[in-house]
Amino acid sequence: MTFSSERLKRLAQLEGWHFWFAGRRALIQRLLDRHLAVSDQMALDVGCGTGAMLNTLAPRFHRIVGIDLHPEGLHNVRRESPDAILMRANATRLPIADNVFGAVLLLDVLEHVDDHAALAEVHRVLRPDGVAIITVPAGRWLWSYRDEAAGHLRRYGRRQLVEAITGARLAVLAVQYYQCLLFPFVAVTRLLGRGGPYLRDLEDRPSQRLSRLLAWVNLTEVRLGEVIAWPWGSSLVAVCRKAAA
Repeated sequence: MTFSSERLKRLAQLEGWHFWFAGRRALIQRLLDRHLAVSDQMALDVGCGTGAMLNTLAPRFHRIVGIDLHPEGLHNVRRESPDAILMRANATRLPIADNVFGAVLLLDVLEHVDDHAALAEVHRVLRPDGVAIITVPAGRWLWSYRDEAAGHLRRYGRRQLVEAITGARLAVLAVQYYQCLLFPFVAVTRLLGRGGPYLRDLEDRPSQRLSRLLAWVNLTEVRLGEVIAWPWGSSLVAVCRKAAA
């Protein structure tokens, strides 16, 4: 990833209140509730960034580990999550033994790295009874300045993500779109924002009132996702475990 120190600082501010992060946190919690029977074990957040997700995981797991390449982000994590184990490493070369973690998260990481190598590492460190949750940006036609500035290598189609996961000997338990209800808004900002940072920056700083409204929309979508298979969205989320030998 190619985030500057200033961008990481901005992300740390956004993660606490921005509608997109609020919806994603709720989605991850719901998926863990549904697919992970036993939570009293270890969890790994690969590409933990500024550590907001570690705080969400902490009450659920016996021990949480965060890995990221950026020392600035890890410094923030150390301050906000003093009980977490932190490592500076690449997602494609995890300094961890085999079969350790009951849950592994790769939240908007695969698009930055060699996804085959990163998923092979997930397979290696995941316990046989554990689950991995993966989120990626969806829709290759939505490519914009936001992707370029973030150092994305790709956006994913549903089939492309499933093939990458199964190619790493992981079995897909569920795959779904996220942020369907706000998709028209996202599509407009991406298509019109291909030439520069203006619309990205505008989307990053909605008023607190607007962000609360949009967060309500995303949280409603997460709840309805229990009974509705959303047909599209700006992100994809997959839940997987080790495939049977």
